[in-house]
Amino acid sequence: MASKKIHLFRQSAVKAGTPGRYYINPSEKLMSRTSEWGVVEREDGIELIFNESVFGDIPFFGKIYYNQAIGDAEKKDDDYSYIMNTDFLDVKKMICEIRDGVSKFHVPKIKVEENKKKVVGVQAK
Repeated sequence: MASKKIHLFRQSAVKAGTPGRYYINPSEKLMSRTSEWGVVEREDGIELIFNESVFGDIPFFGKIYYNQAIGDAEKKDDDYSYIMNTDFLDVKKMICEIRDGVSKFHVPKIKVEENKKKVVGVQAK
Protein backbone atom coordinates (compact mmCIF):
# COMPACT_ATOMS: atom_id res chain seq x y z
CA MET A 1 0.00 0.00 0.00
CA ALA A 2 1.29 3.48 -0.90
CA SER A 3 2.31 5.89 1.82
CA LYS A 4 -0.04 8.75 2.74
CA LYS A 5 2.96 11.06 3.27
CA ILE A 6 3.06 14.22 1.18
CA HIS A 7 6.65 14.91 0.14
CA LEU A 8 8.22 18.36 -0.02
CA PHE A 9 9.60 17.77 -3.55
CA ARG A 10 8.20 15.76 -6.44
CA GLN A 11 11.54 13.99 -6.92
CA SER A 12 11.26 12.29 -3.50
CA ALA A 13 7.57 11.47 -4.09
CA VAL A 14 8.47 9.71 -7.35
CA LYS A 15 11.18 7.68 -5.57
CA ALA A 16 8.62 6.68 -2.92
CA GLY A 17 6.20 5.48 -5.62
CA THR A 18 3.66 8.27 -5.03
CA PRO A 19 4.45 10.78 -7.82
CA GLY A 20 1.40 12.98 -7.23
CA ARG A 21 1.90 13.45 -3.47
CA TYR A 22 4.24 16.45 -3.24
CA TYR A 23 4.13 20.19 -2.52
CA ILE A 24 6.51 21.67 -5.10
CA ASN A 25 8.33 20.50 -8.22
CA PRO A 26 11.49 22.59 -8.78
CA SER A 27 13.28 22.57 -12.12
CA GLU A 28 16.75 21.04 -12.38
CA LYS A 29 18.22 24.51 -12.96
CA LEU A 30 16.65 25.81 -9.75
CA MET A 31 17.82 22.71 -7.85
CA SER A 32 21.37 23.45 -9.04
CA ARG A 33 21.29 26.69 -7.01
CA THR A 34 20.06 25.39 -3.65
CA SER A 35 22.39 27.70 -1.74
CA GLU A 36 20.33 30.66 -3.00
CA TRP A 37 16.86 29.46 -2.05
CA GLY A 38 15.16 27.09 0.33
CA VAL A 39 11.90 25.53 1.44
CA VAL A 40 10.69 25.04 4.99
CA GLU A 41 7.70 22.85 5.75
CA ARG A 42 5.54 24.15 8.57
CA GLU A 43 2.48 22.55 10.13
CA ASP A 44 0.10 24.91 8.31
CA GLY A 45 2.00 25.42 5.05
CA ILE A 46 5.32 25.72 3.29
CA GLU A 47 7.64 28.70 3.13
CA LEU A 48 9.75 29.37 0.05
CA ILE A 49 12.72 31.69 0.61
CA PHE A 50 14.74 33.23 -2.23
CA ASN A 51 17.87 35.37 -1.96
CA GLU A 52 17.09 37.67 -4.89
CA SER A 53 20.32 39.62 -4.57
CA VAL A 54 22.30 36.47 -5.44
CA PHE A 55 20.07 35.58 -8.40
CA GLY A 56 20.75 39.02 -9.87
CA ASP A 57 19.16 39.38 -13.31
CA ILE A 58 18.24 35.70 -13.55
CA PRO A 59 14.44 35.41 -13.47
CA PHE A 60 12.94 32.71 -11.25
CA PHE A 61 9.25 32.09 -10.88
CA GLY A 62 6.55 29.83 -9.54
CA LYS A 63 3.96 28.19 -11.75
CA ILE A 64 0.44 27.24 -10.79
CA TYR A 65 -1.82 24.78 -12.60
CA TYR A 66 -5.32 24.08 -11.40
CA ASN A 67 -5.17 20.78 -13.30
CA GLN A 68 -2.12 19.24 -11.64
CA ALA A 69 -1.67 16.57 -14.32
CA ILE A 70 -0.84 19.32 -16.82
CA GLY A 71 1.72 20.80 -14.44
CA ASP A 72 3.31 17.40 -13.87
CA ALA A 73 3.61 16.81 -17.62
CA GLU A 74 5.24 20.16 -18.43
CA LYS A 75 8.89 20.19 -19.44
CA LYS A 76 10.34 22.94 -17.31
CA ASP A 77 14.03 22.19 -16.84
CA ASP A 78 15.24 25.01 -19.09
CA ASP A 79 14.34 27.76 -16.59
CA TYR A 80 14.64 28.62 -12.89
CA SER A 81 11.11 27.73 -11.86
CA TYR A 82 9.01 25.58 -9.58
CA ILE A 83 5.50 24.22 -9.90
CA MET A 84 3.24 24.34 -6.85
CA ASN A 85 0.90 21.37 -6.41
CA THR A 86 -2.58 22.86 -6.07
CA ASP A 87 -3.90 19.51 -4.85
CA PHE A 88 -2.14 20.18 -1.53
CA LEU A 89 -1.36 23.93 -1.49
CA ASP A 90 -3.86 26.80 -1.35
CA VAL A 91 -2.04 29.22 -3.65
CA LYS A 92 -4.94 31.69 -3.56
CA LYS A 93 -4.03 32.44 0.07
CA MET A 94 -0.28 32.79 -0.53
CA ILE A 95 1.43 35.64 1.36
CA CYS A 96 4.62 37.28 0.05
CA GLU A 97 7.12 39.33 2.04
CA ILE A 98 10.12 41.03 0.42
CA ARG A 99 12.81 42.57 2.59
CA ASP A 100 16.51 43.30 2.08
CA GLY A 101 16.76 41.29 -1.15
CA VAL A 102 15.05 38.23 0.32
CA SER A 103 11.60 37.07 -0.81
CA LYS A 104 9.52 34.82 1.43
CA PHE A 105 6.37 33.14 0.20
CA HIS A 106 4.11 31.40 2.72
CA VAL A 107 1.70 29.02 0.98
CA PRO A 108 -0.95 27.39 3.22
CA LYS A 109 -1.60 23.67 2.99
CA ILE A 110 -5.05 22.50 1.98
CA LYS A 111 -6.77 20.61 4.78
CA VAL A 112 -7.70 17.01 4.02
CA GLU A 113 -11.43 17.82 4.18
CA GLU A 114 -11.05 20.64 1.63
CA ASN A 115 -9.00 18.43 -0.67
CA LYS A 116 -11.74 15.77 -0.72
CA LYS A 117 -14.16 18.40 -2.07
CA LYS A 118 -11.82 19.03 -5.03
CA VAL A 119 -11.87 15.41 -6.19
CA VAL A 120 -14.32 14.93 -9.03
CA GLY A 121 -17.04 12.42 -8.28
CA VAL A 122 -16.43 12.31 -4.54
CA GLN A 123 -18.84 14.02 -2.19
CA ALA A 124 -17.50 15.26 1.12
CA LYS A 125 -19.51 14.21 4.14
